[in-house]
Amino acid sequence: MSSHVLFQSDDLDCAREKVARKFCNHRLEVVGGGQFRAAHHHQPGRLISLNYISYGADVLIDPGALETFYLIQLPISGCATIKHNRREFLTDGETASLLNADRETTMRWWAGCEQVLVQIHKASFMDFAEQLCERSLPGPLVFDPVIDFTRPELSAWRYLVNAMFRAADAREQKAFSLCAAFNEQRILEALLRLQPNNLSPFFDRPQEAAPRQVKRADDFIRANAHRPITLTEIAAASGVGARALQLAYKRTHGMSPMHALTHERLCRVRFDLENAQGDVSVTETALRWGFTHLGRFAADYRKKFGERPSDTARRAAY
Repeated sequence: MSSHVLFQSDDLDCAREKVARKFCNHRLEVVGGGQFRAAHHHQPGRLISLNYISYGADVLIDPGALETFYLIQLPISGCATIKHNRREFLTDGETASLLNADRETTMRWWAGCEQVLVQIHKASFMDFAEQLCERSLPGPLVFDPVIDFTRPELSAWRYLVNAMFRAADAREQKAFSLCAAFNEQRILEALLRLQPNNLSPFFDRPQEAAPRQVKRADDFIRANAHRPITLTEIAAASGVGARALQLAYKRTHGMSPMHALTHERLCRVRFDLENAQGDVSVTETALRWGFTHLGRFAADYRKKFGERPSDTARRAAY
């Protein structure tokens, strides 16, 4: 990013103001050793922007909730302590942070920390996620804030990100602009599929081209999962008889329409549990999505997601 210098400054207030112009208002304080010397390099894009930031000294950064964007921070030297929502962790060469737009964050970048940052516009990202999974999102998109590069698939994702940073630094900016949108979408799609998030359950089934009657039934189930709908209603919405729909569903999804409805409702429960920021009642959430037999619900949930619903709720609280 050496060819995209935005500013360099020894002045704390100047650095805070200039960084805020690209990100958001935040508190910035020197709290430890090292010589304060801020630098920010910036390359705008269509869905994301690429950034390099260093402060030299040991600094405290408090942006609160980012609100309009997600931010991925990848240390290239040194380390940082991140407190996101109520979870605190250390990032370094093997661990990056993903700050959700709707969660509170405070950070301490230790002296000598340098990071490259991928800023993702929230509204555009939500639209892209909806197109990818072919559904309206029932709430905010929330990721696990810890990106673990010891996982081979995420290490490969980091390679894509690094390649885009290298391309941004190349002299042929026209060539970079031509391929930027394609590479941005590759990076965001891989992030949605690889980094745990509350939309992950909706990617379980392959997004193959389904027959029209199955697609209509899928749309009806998604729009009416909160209602006590029946197979007859689903079949009527699809435009074919119940038996014909069952056979088409079996060929396409490997399950019956009513099993697909249960799958959808389990995913909605998990989405709501993972989206909760404080105490949440598993029982109330299950009942809201039509699960009146709580023992069977808990067993089905554990079979599908590999953990108890109470475990999901407890983890999401932090």
